[in-house]
Amino acid sequence: MKRGQISLDFLFAIALIAITVLNMVQIASMQRSHAEAFDITTRLKIFSVDIRDTVAKVYASGNGFSAKKESPIPLRNGDSITIKLNAKSNTIIVTGNIGGRQYTTVQQSPIPLYQDESIQITPDKSEIWIKARVGGGKVYVELSYSP
Repeated sequence: MKRGQISLDFLFAIALIAITVLNMVQIASMQRSHAEAFDITTRLKIFSVDIRDTVAKVYASGNGFSAKKESPIPLRNGDSITIKLNAKSNTIIVTGNIGGRQYTTVQQSPIPLYQDESIQITPDKSEIWIKARVGGGKVYVELSYSP
């Protein structure tokens, strides 16, 4: 072999090492994206349980009681969290549109919901109020941006 000449075995070894390193980088990248998605899903699940418990607490406290809730996730432009109280199915649905993906959690309400309510948390409106109002002998739970 002449000086400056690279053997075919050496080139083959370099190619195998490069392919192995690229595969490791790809696996690490996939694992990171899965971990981020799991983190968002977990935070939204905990938030939906907190909303469910707060709805029950506000209902039990009665007319005029209100509680403030804030986004559990720092929201960027285009991100939102929608909270829906569904009277027909008596469920609380929390839907997050975060980072271009949609996540949904559903909680069964422990109290009767007499009217549908919906509100959206955005970067500009990061807090909501859950309020109780009495009307017609029933306690209604409402969602709003102000107390």
